[in-house]
Amino acid sequence: MKFFFIILSLSGLFFSYYLYSKHSITKSLITNSEIVNTNLGTIEYSFEGTSGPVLLVIHGTPGGYDQTTSVTGEIRVLTPSRPGFLRTPISVGKTPKEQAMAYKELIDVLGVDKVVIMGISGGGPSSMEFAALFPERTMGLIAYEAVSYSEDYSSNTQDADILEASDFKLWVQLSLLSFFGNERLASIMLPNPNNRDKLLSKPKNIENLKKVIWSIWPINLRREGAENDYEQFKNLSIPLEDIEAPTLVIHGSEDINVDINHGKEVKNRVSQAEMHIVAEGDHMMSATHSKEIEDQILKFVLEVSKI
Repeated sequence: MKFFFIILSLSGLFFSYYLYSKHSITKSLITNSEIVNTNLGTIEYSFEGTSGPVLLVIHGTPGGYDQTTSVTGEIRVLTPSRPGFLRTPISVGKTPKEQAMAYKELIDVLGVDKVVIMGISGGGPSSMEFAALFPERTMGLIAYEAVSYSEDYSSNTQDADILEASDFKLWVQLSLLSFFGNERLASIMLPNPNNRDKLLSKPKNIENLKKVIWSIWPINLRREGAENDYEQFKNLSIPLEDIEAPTLVIHGSEDINVDINHGKEVKNRVSQAEMHIVAEGDHMMSATHSKEIEDQILKFVLEVSKI
């Protein structure tokens, strides 16, 4: 009986810690973002930096404004939560084209004239639609491991498990990844042993990977947007030939989440596109190849903003 009460007490403490963690992260997400009213509805965003050209970062699936880039200093970084993610309602726009129109509303309200827009992974389609629809507002486009043509991602077992998980179940899974140590984390998340070595060589790399991993949680605040994305991605028709802006494609050679052919599609169909292939880069390459990628992004933004 005494053992039973010990187990019960430990279970209570564990669940209390979960509730505390969820409250803390949710509060932090609200504290670190702003809400703006537009003609299409309310849009959540963060805006970092004080001067320089604006990089409009469009996050992946699942994600939110907290899934952004650490490139700062010489540029400003504007990151909205896409419709259905965190505090931006799905009613703001379901299709990539509708979401592109929402980004236009956002920069209008904030008084931003032109942007370099960067679509990360699932943020690719709407960023490309923006560049095609609003050439006068687009200094450049960065397709970063970005989805560019139709594909059914809902059939991916790992993605399906994440979307179907409760906040508590996913919290336990993510916590265990950290609990068992950095080497175990690297072995689970990175198939290539060279990338594991790169990750473990710098504490900052490990910090970046954990940040990416946790940017999908709480899943309940991101599920509606992710489910909509997977539905939209089944039938994409992005007018890539209409994109006039200088375009930089950044894709990892070993990306198994968004195949490199998505990057090549943009390179082949956009008239002013160039491609930077990250050797041995996978979908977590922001953690293992951060300097290489950030240097490419910053160089491109500064160059096109002078045109």
